Amino acid sequence: MKIAIYSGSIPSTTFIENLIKGVAEEHEVMLFGKLRATVNYKSSNIRIYATPKNNVLNILLTSIRLLQLILIYPKRFLKLWQEVKTYHGWYKKWNLLSRFVPVILHKPDVFHIQWAKDIKQWVFLKTAFDIKLVLSLRGAHINYSPIADESLAEVYKRTFPKVDKFHAVSKAIALEAQKYRADKEKIEVIHSPIPKTTFDAFRIFEKNERDAFHLVSVGRFHWKKGYKYAIDAVKLLKEQGVQVHYTIIASNTISEDILFQINQLGLENEITILKGLPQETLFKKVQRFDAVVLPSLEEGIANVVLEAMALGVPVISTDCGGMAEVVIPNKTGWLVPVRDPEALVQAIVEVSQTSELELQDITKQAHEFVKSHFNAEDSIKQFLELYKNIIVKN
Repeated sequence: MKIAIYSGSIPSTTFIENLIKGVAEEHEVMLFGKLRATVNYKSSNIRIYATPKNNVLNILLTSIRLLQLILIYPKRFLKLWQEVKTYHGWYKKWNLLSRFVPVILHKPDVFHIQWAKDIKQWVFLKTAFDIKLVLSLRGAHINYSPIADESLAEVYKRTFPKVDKFHAVSKAIALEAQKYRADKEKIEVIHSPIPKTTFDAFRIFEKNERDAFHLVSVGRFHWKKGYKYAIDAVKLLKEQGVQVHYTIIASNTISEDILFQINQLGLENEITILKGLPQETLFKKVQRFDAVVLPSLEEGIANVVLEAMALGVPVISTDCGGMAEVVIPNKTGWLVPVRDPEALVQAIVEVSQTSELELQDITKQAHEFVKSHFNAEDSIKQFLELYKNIIVKN
């Protein structure tokens, strides 16, 4: 079976890369999209049909591919041209051809779209070429993008009924997608695969003998990450005389509003901003903290929390998206309402006052929970079964 795992970028995010490697153990995996960096896969089952970033190389390679398509599969070309003609402007048409031609030339059996917003441009694969479509349902693309953009909501309502199968990262996301005419019978909840190496890095939690309680959040600067409320919580803790230090590790540039908030509240000594780190280094650093905080307003199920639980670090999360499916109060972590600094303060104080033995029990339970529900081996098996069922039933 030839399965295209499409995110638009090569290489992609960590969990998509884990999916690519896992599926390639049994099937041919085809990667399309812009080549962002050199990547070498060990598996010979992974085939890269990238579109170069360089415009000259892009024009040259697309021209060669287009000629191949016309000569070898003229009927496919005619069908593709009918689709491309619906777009306005030659520049737009050429960009789409550079994206579409390698897919039509190599024609996968299954085209798995990783980001819901991409569905509009790819749904013709189903209608014109009978390529089976799988669409992943994750966080922002379902939770708030169609609310902020009514035209996107209409696109979803028009295209979702044409999708063969949906992959949802959580039950909450699955329910949200049904508002846009995703057939609940076609939705499979498959958790993001956490590799065995992450579980192997688990260590028994030990309380740090430091004056301040050290918290960490990991994730890009974006309004949905809710850092504003975590910073407000740090201010409240400081006013209460609780010694706390908060570190944010982010791969992108710190936003002006966050810098201003830290300065205005006089928290320069209590808050540290660090640039993103390689995964292995990040994991070791996170394990030095007293707790991981997820103050988000929106998530599917945040990988950073799953990883913290796998590593053995206490977690405090807002009750957003599917987080309640993994962060279970008094069992696997602490759950607080969104946009509620006071509740966050209460949870932080509670964690800081919890005995080491109790924290060890909770982190062990969290580790076992994630290991039993989010391990890569089981997740990959579910994806393989999903792909197989699409082909067999159709």
